[in-house]
Amino acid sequence: MSGFDRSRNDLIRDFKENYGKGPYHAEAFFRHLYQEGNADVGGVPEFRPVPDLARRIGEDLSVEVPDIGDNIDDGGTKKFTLKLNDGALTETVLIPMAEWHTLCVSSQVGCARGCSFCETAQMGFIRNLSTAEIVSQWASVKFGLSLIPRNLVFMGMGEPFDNFTNVMRAVDIFSDPKGPGVPKRRISISTSGHVDGIRKLTELEHRYPDRAYRTLHLAVSLNAPTDRVRNRLMPINKTWPLGVLKSALLDAPQSRIKDALFVEYVLIPGVNDSQDDAEKLIQWMDGLEAKVNLIPYHPRSSSPWPAPSDDSVDRFFDIIRSSGRECRTRKSKGKGIQAACGMLGRQCRISPRTADL
Repeated sequence: MSGFDRSRNDLIRDFKENYGKGPYHAEAFFRHLYQEGNADVGGVPEFRPVPDLARRIGEDLSVEVPDIGDNIDDGGTKKFTLKLNDGALTETVLIPMAEWHTLCVSSQVGCARGCSFCETAQMGFIRNLSTAEIVSQWASVKFGLSLIPRNLVFMGMGEPFDNFTNVMRAVDIFSDPKGPGVPKRRISISTSGHVDGIRKLTELEHRYPDRAYRTLHLAVSLNAPTDRVRNRLMPINKTWPLGVLKSALLDAPQSRIKDALFVEYVLIPGVNDSQDDAEKLIQWMDGLEAKVNLIPYHPRSSSPWPAPSDDSVDRFFDIIRSSGRECRTRKSKGKGIQAACGMLGRQCRISPRTADL
């Protein structure tokens, strides 16, 4: 089994069942794994008196940090591919901020949601990433690039809530103070409006209030304030239209916590950028404690739409801000290397034969 797919509680259970050992050794292994990136615990103080146990653990637990493939840089923003065991590729982006780095991780190879403005959607859905493959993206940065990201955002390839179990297991591992130690308040999950996933996240908060799932940032990719336009852009809206989506958000704890809920709006010329669109967006958000992330559209390959002008972005931004709603325009970091929002996946298209492995 893989070490990177085991939470601390999983390891405590495994060590008891498999080795007759308790939290003392399990937690020592967990700390070593995320400090050193390997399962060689022979030199760890807790294991020196029990060399046979250290040897068995090294044999039983595989710890593989994927090799970073193509690693391209645009003004400090790094996009790299990771080759998975079945030959599939996924992309990860490391974004420099003022004093720290944000890591944009993928949750799937491809995506089934078919958003018409998104490059990843052109791949279709290949498969979900395992918990270990999600966590390995962080490990590749720490142990391959010698950097420790401060923030994590599930805004890479895939719809995270289509891979709910593995994503939430990864969140628990990422946020463990004895592991990677990224607090949940510094982890964001971006969804295309997956109502079942939003409700499952709300249920987790009610079931395990001590785990603070309410502090996770939730970003909802809205992109249109009417069902007619959103149906055209995002097929998921035909399953969960805007009214159903808003109802789920109103029930979510993030909608009542400052800085926990974000409405992402990709501005596409002639599609969703009018004054009427801005006013309807403001109206739709009534009752939600949420901020708007305004994202200038980055044309995908064979796109039917151009990028918006700076003037149109500023005009839409001003309408939102004049309503009293907080709004920010996301800077397009990594656009030159196909690493900006909606641009991942072009390097990862793989043959049907590889996908079937």
